Amino acid sequence: MDKVPKRTVYCFVLFFSVWPFAKSQENNKDELVSGYIKVLTQLWEASNTKTFDNYIVDSTLSLKSEPFKIISDSTTNWQQKEMLLRLNKLQQAINRKDFGLKYTLNYQENFNSPVADPQEIVVFKRRAVTGIDWDILKSGLVESKTKNKILKLEFDALEKKQYTSSLNAFQAKNTEQLIRHFNEKKIEILNSRKKLNNEQTVTVEKLWSIKHITKDDYLKAIQNTTDINAQYNIYRNYNEADIKNRSKFDFDLPILDIELAKLFQNANLSSGDSAVTDPNSEIARLKSLFINDVSLSTYARYSYYDVYNPNQPNRAFMSLGVNLSVPLVFNQKEKREYYMLQRQTTSQKDEVISQNIQINLLNYYYEYQYKLKQFKNLYHKRLVFTELLRTERVKHDLNDMEFNPNTALFILDDYWSNAIELLDLKQDMYKILLNLKTKLPNVNITEYTKPLNLSNLNIASSNPPFKAVYVWSDAFKNHSQTVITEYCKVNEFNPILLSYNTTKIYLQEVSEFISKNYTGNIHLMIGSNKLLKTGLTGYLDTLKNNIKLSFVKGIHLDLELHTLPGFKENKEAAFDNYILIVKQAKKFADDNKLELSVSIPLSYPENVLEALNKNCNTVYLMAYENIDPDFIIKKSAEEKSILKTKCVLALRTKDFDNRTDMDQQFKKLGFEKTAYHDLDDLIKFDNTSINVKEDNKKEK
Repeated sequence: MDKVPKRTVYCFVLFFSVWPFAKSQENNKDELVSGYIKVLTQLWEASNTKTFDNYIVDSTLSLKSEPFKIISDSTTNWQQKEMLLRLNKLQQAINRKDFGLKYTLNYQENFNSPVADPQEIVVFKRRAVTGIDWDILKSGLVESKTKNKILKLEFDALEKKQYTSSLNAFQAKNTEQLIRHFNEKKIEILNSRKKLNNEQTVTVEKLWSIKHITKDDYLKAIQNTTDINAQYNIYRNYNEADIKNRSKFDFDLPILDIELAKLFQNANLSSGDSAVTDPNSEIARLKSLFINDVSLSTYARYSYYDVYNPNQPNRAFMSLGVNLSVPLVFNQKEKREYYMLQRQTTSQKDEVISQNIQINLLNYYYEYQYKLKQFKNLYHKRLVFTELLRTERVKHDLNDMEFNPNTALFILDDYWSNAIELLDLKQDMYKILLNLKTKLPNVNITEYTKPLNLSNLNIASSNPPFKAVYVWSDAFKNHSQTVITEYCKVNEFNPILLSYNTTKIYLQEVSEFISKNYTGNIHLMIGSNKLLKTGLTGYLDTLKNNIKLSFVKGIHLDLELHTLPGFKENKEAAFDNYILIVKQAKKFADDNKLELSVSIPLSYPENVLEALNKNCNTVYLMAYENIDPDFIIKKSAEEKSILKTKCVLALRTKDFDNRTDMDQQFKKLGFEKTAYHDLDDLIKFDNTSINVKEDNKKEK
């Protein structure tokens, strides 16, 4: 045999000596990565349930009082304007008491030579004249009245100027209050984002250092850090600024919609142009009146003359007279323009342009509706994130190999970031409402707005139809809680009628299911016919102790008295007892702020239907066995006429071959509210359908 070259031997030796070390290093790396993934998974488990939904759209919110309240200002500027108003009022009071009357007294003593009065042709040594003069026009009664008219107009203008000044201060103060209010919410979300990002980034950097994640994921974490810090600087710096006399909203603010017709109605506007009186024009007109320069006065005088000639008696007499002075200058047009410009130059900065108020209101309305449209679009994006998070939760709960905690955490951060964007838009909408308040300060915002929630935001995906499902105990025997939860979410079942019984294991499962899904519309279903004999009172007290009622929305009675022995022979007594049971349930529901619903066949008499209509929120009509559409429509006519919108049509899976046939039947019957009986069989329907499709594929 040929000798093996030394180089080859060295290579083999080197390989077998290094290989165990490399293998060990690889195992260590896998353990390291596994540890990092575990850390990210734990972070996901601790964080993924936070939604911040109540900050965005809460159907329980309503505008219970005026959020923007105009209050008096105690600033120096305000006090100065108050003094000006007081001065104006005093001047008006002075003018009202000035009738143009003057008392006159004249005495004349001649020392050297007699003096002759050229008018009276009397030579006298001394003279005394007394009387009353009455200025009627200029400097008199009419001028005082004209001055008061001008003062009243100036008072209104000054008051308006003061009110405008207070509105400006009010708007500035409430804008700060609004921004700070929403910033507090944003900062709370940012705190969660920051905590999540800090913990995630530490692990992401470690994974990046061993090149176990893509550069995109690494940069995404860095980008999130930058975004969070930038927003922190904006919101925190604003809220921490040293501002005196801060105040806060004492309630959360719902999403509102503006009703344009009511907005115009409350502004006292018609569809045409609104004519608004200009005080400056009227003041200029009054000041430039020709009559202001015309003097007209009357007088009454008593004259006494001590005549020079002792042979003549002294003279004393009364006299009346009129004086009229008319200027021969016709410059009223120029005067009016002069006074008009004078007024405009002094009030231009503070004048409220009210001629275009209708246009301003319309512009604000358009701006608000545009923001509302953006809000709806962004909320749709939120629904996409919600579905992505739901998918990640399912992957995690089912231990799916495709679950990537890092990706799931990025989706969660985007979801929270979306909440901040929605709050920004909500803030902008309330700033527009504040602008409207300054235009209509005496009108409450509730007069021209209405609250919006998921049911009237016109967001289809967030507003599932009334599509109930019965969930009996068999569903929990045959399926996991995760499967039941996700199946209900995917099918948008609303409400979920969840069977209740006191079996220990089942009760534990139901309690756990409710605690995980309390944000949904869950109604506890009571289906034990024995209660028709024993009554509900004690049973409901036990239920209250076993279940946290704040997590459920209602109680549902599925008590089939028509199946009990002797029912046909004594229907009246059976129905009376049934109504008594319903009233017991009604009292319990009212005491615990719950809804009450019942399931009944299509055969109950009118008086029972009337009682159910009075006591129940909804009534489920069990259209079982005979599923002919004409038969169901005919049999449910009386129920629909009495119960109206409270009617829910319930069909059961046993009467159909598949889910498709069942859904088509619902469409044919045209009920707005529907119910599926029951969830366990629906899942079997879907599984059967999937298996059939798979078999068809194999055959092809």
